Amino acid sequence: MLELDLWLGGFLTAHRATLQPCEMAALDRLLELPDMDIIDRLQGRSLAGDAAQQALVQRLQYFQAATFLESQ
Repeated sequence: MLELDLWLGGFLTAHRATLQPCEMAALDRLLELPDMDIIDRLQGRSLAGDAAQQALVQRLQYFQAATFLESQ
């Protein structure tokens, strides 16, 4: 899904070097889900599976909001 690729790809480009091992593990778990389940989590329609994944989802949401604001 293009929207998901742009969201996650942009985040990884910007933050790959700063991700902690627990965040990478949470990202790996997130990416095992179907695309629509990932979108639901990123858009706040469902909760992440665990605290580490929820923290990563929140970081992804902040990234998306900041990216949107920069484009305005």
